[in-house]
Amino acid sequence: METSKKILYTIIFVFLLIFSYSFAIMKIENLSFLDALYFSIITITTTGYGDYTPTTYEGRILTIIYLFFGIGIVMYLFGIIAQFIIEGEFKNLVRMRKMENRIKELKNHYIICGFGRTGKIVVNKFKEDDIPFIVIDINKEILKEELDKDPNFNFIVGDARRDETLKRAKIKSARGLIATLPTDADNVFITLSAKGLNPEIKVVAKADEEEAIKKLKRAGADKVVSPYMIGGLRMAEVAVRPGILDFVSTFINIAKYEYGEDIELKKFVVEESSEVDGKSLCDSQIRKASGVTVLGIRKGDRMIINPSPNIVINAGDEIYAFGSDKQLKYLENMVKKQ
Repeated sequence: METSKKILYTIIFVFLLIFSYSFAIMKIENLSFLDALYFSIITITTTGYGDYTPTTYEGRILTIIYLFFGIGIVMYLFGIIAQFIIEGEFKNLVRMRKMENRIKELKNHYIICGFGRTGKIVVNKFKEDDIPFIVIDINKEILKEELDKDPNFNFIVGDARRDETLKRAKIKSARGLIATLPTDADNVFITLSAKGLNPEIKVVAKADEEEAIKKLKRAGADKVVSPYMIGGLRMAEVAVRPGILDFVSTFINIAKYEYGEDIELKKFVVEESSEVDGKSLCDSQIRKASGVTVLGIRKGDRMIINPSPNIVINAGDEIYAFGSDKQLKYLENMVKKQ
């Protein structure tokens, strides 16, 4: 049991003990309730002014029993209060109070549902960019650990699938919600709840299965991210095409996979006497003729990112460009020997 709860329960027990003895001694000694309560308090606190003592045999026996129980429980109360302060729970209580006040002032913030591996990465990024956020998770311990590390960390302990929890996170004034719970079903449920409470909120949801991507979009998610798909595509690009701008290629493939975009990134080697050999990027009319976007040109060991229109293209140069399949095929013919 938490120390704060022990203190609360002990205080309640002390009050019950004081009032029980007050009523009993009032009847036995024929006292008024105020006099009985006064005697009960000075007895349990061992103040003992001596202005009143029990006169009946029953009253003295009851007082002896009351002293044994009362002094013991009061000493126990003082002990756990000292423990409460020593353990730093008072400090944690102050932190929690400050956090609650911060949450009351939040607006245009993001709600992060789930503080697992993905949620922690999102939190770290938001901290770097100074973006206001609040985390919802059912694991109180990991949230408190984070609060110990960062006093400005905002969280709510609760089930993010419940409307009451989302309301506590001020979803109606939130800018966006990120659903990173372990299961796709939970993220679909959160998306439905969030859009129901605030139709204007931007929802970004995590999906593990391909089928969940479609369901999350139907549920109202503005964006769906599949960490496994991103990781798999990234690994495939590094393994198969290490010389290409694999990080760009990965996200282009995601656009194709998730959103059905007809877009690809490819590398072309300029052949001697081709249509573009010896011409500047501007004079070659690559953009105008084919419609592709040139990301970079490699000349030997030197990679030129976002090349200027005046750069001259020579045989042996590598052109990195992206566009539709039709546009890339047109460029492929332009760099071949005529």
